[in-house]
Amino acid sequence: MTDTKPQLNYVFDDFADMFVELGAFGTPSELHGLLTGQLAAGVRADAEAWLAMVVAHLDVQAIEDDDDKAELVVLYDMVLEQLTETNFGLQLLLPEDDAELAGRTESLGAWCTGFLSGFGLGFDHSKQKLSSEITDSMEDLANIAQVSFDAEDEDLTEDSAEISYVELVEYVRLAAIMVFAEFNLLAESGPQKVPQQLH
Repeated sequence: MTDTKPQLNYVFDDFADMFVELGAFGTPSELHGLLTGQLAAGVRADAEAWLAMVVAHLDVQAIEDDDDKAELVVLYDMVLEQLTETNFGLQLLLPEDDAELAGRTESLGAWCTGFLSGFGLGFDHSKQKLSSEITDSMEDLANIAQVSFDAEDEDLTEDSAEISYVELVEYVRLAAIMVFAEFNLLAESGPQKVPQQLH
């Protein structure tokens, strides 16, 4: 989308503040998941189409601030670059580690929901087939989207809950990379258009 190497600090709170200012529907994690899902399905967009998709998904009138636009375009470029790197560098846009575990878990669930939605919108049933491995991963992501950690669960210590969360994040991250790798030879020969139905 741009000729320069994208630079972005993945700070969830910065995007959360942007969303509040916009009066946006949805969360940064969900939008990041949606973008990752569409890229994984082989969809590519220019800056104008990507920003239009963001406006539609967030249910806002427009994004008028040039800095907000720039950050969102850099986000697109960064995610695509991370997915195409050979070192599996994809980072999920989630709250920082010092946030409450329940909130981080909810954001991970929103990320998974966004990914499944984005992939579903971008997936071309006439040209693409889901392998059993991809189907299993999608089912796992759907289950993870429903996960919550109960602070009052006596069988779950704070440390074990934190470990479980970290393991889920890593599983989701690698699942997204696997799906991207599965479907993007097709994208190189002919990128699909951005779907218009986002809700």
